[in-house]
Amino acid sequence: MKNLNIKPVNHKRGDTNRYCGPAVISAITGMATGEAARLIRHVGGRKAIRGSSVREVTDALTMCGIKSEYKSFGMKLGRSTGPTLAGWLKATVKERTADRVFLIIAGWHWQLIQGRRIVCGILGSPTSVRDKRVKRRARVANVYELHSTGAITTPTEAKKSKSVDTNRNHRSKAQSLAKKLGMEISIERTGYGDNSYWIDYEGELDYVDLGIIEGHCSYDWQEVFWKLQEIEQHQQKKAA
Repeated sequence: MKNLNIKPVNHKRGDTNRYCGPAVISAITGMATGEAARLIRHVGGRKAIRGSSVREVTDALTMCGIKSEYKSFGMKLGRSTGPTLAGWLKATVKERTADRVFLIIAGWHWQLIQGRRIVCGILGSPTSVRDKRVKRRARVANVYELHSTGAITTPTEAKKSKSVDTNRNHRSKAQSLAKKLGMEISIERTGYGDNSYWIDYEGELDYVDLGIIEGHCSYDWQEVFWKLQEIEQHQQKKAA
């Protein structure tokens, strides 16, 4: 079996996702965050990532050859009543050896801890658990120890479609639907060499605040199209 080690989040150019679920899968498997997002979509049976459930992330890791074992270490974990991350770190000093990797949800955020190092989608690369960017006051809701069950692999379900027309097709559909809805799509370059796509619209309604879409920003045309579809469906239901 292969030893597990945390590594930098892989924001591969042209295959990037910014959510924390894909980020931790990337940081333990080495796959691109875009690949990890496709894997979560596959196991969750949904079109877009709106945060990641425990089952989705652990099932995705299972497909990669990584088992998740729940660990409470005698503490009562919970989103509102669990120990703070700082408290958990203090209580698990002896358990957090360099050869053990823990997958943690704290403050509605996925992160990986190995010994005295931590990595997540915000940090980007493994760093000290004392880094000022670490949300040490966040409550720990779940903890899983990760174990390799064999070779760490990237499942075919995570692979990007090789069809060169796929993104072009979604771009055309997204642009047509945006025009129909009276909205615009603006494109910005990210610091990773790829694009981010923003859905712009006027009016008092904010579809993010309403929970219709997860953020105005998307990272490929397919995600833009899916969000626009959800907005259209919401408008149709409201008009019915």
